[in-house]
Amino acid sequence: MIPNDKREKLKSDIKDLKEKHNLFGELKWGNVSTNKVNFYLELVDLFFDTNNSVDFRTVVIDAGNIDNDTFNDSDHELGYYKFYYQLIYHWINPNDDYYIFTDYKTNKNKSRLNSLKLVLNNATRSDCVKLIQSINSKESLPLQLQNVLMGAVGYKFNHGDIGESFAKQAVVKRIEEYLGHAIHPTAKSYKKFNVFKIDLRKGSL
Repeated sequence: MIPNDKREKLKSDIKDLKEKHNLFGELKWGNVSTNKVNFYLELVDLFFDTNNSVDFRTVVIDAGNIDNDTFNDSDHELGYYKFYYQLIYHWINPNDDYYIFTDYKTNKNKSRLNSLKLVLNNATRSDCVKLIQSINSKESLPLQLQNVLMGAVGYKFNHGDIGESFAKQAVVKRIEEYLGHAIHPTAKSYKKFNVFKIDLRKGSL
């Protein structure tokens, strides 16, 4: 989540960091490797140095507990957007305006994003979500930063402290140094680095 007046500064800072490390191409978790680890460590530094002007949130789900047949009419795409709703709804203020950009995803139902926008506005009883648009992450440095942070969370939940990649473990540890604790589920109200773990054993989505 980025205030509109901070967006260009974030993009400029990431571009400068890429130039410093002679790094080209898309930034993503899959590209975190030993020869690029210093760049990704400094990218984490950049994120946390923004104080509260740039915030991150992700949803964590045990995929083995997802029952699309029962709760989503066997439509995994519908289930996916229900989780997207949970990601956004608990973190928006109906008194603010939001322009939401998602990474491009091919949908069987072409109205998914518009439906998500309508449902969010109905739930908040406002018109706070002005736009939800899919874009190619290759064209968005903020989305690429998000991909790296989300990848670190997934790596921690999937591998704990025994992941085989030195570089990826180093990035996870750098994040944890800033947090002052291991990456773990947080309260809804936690802003800077929010990890929303949905326990599907307690209900359905």
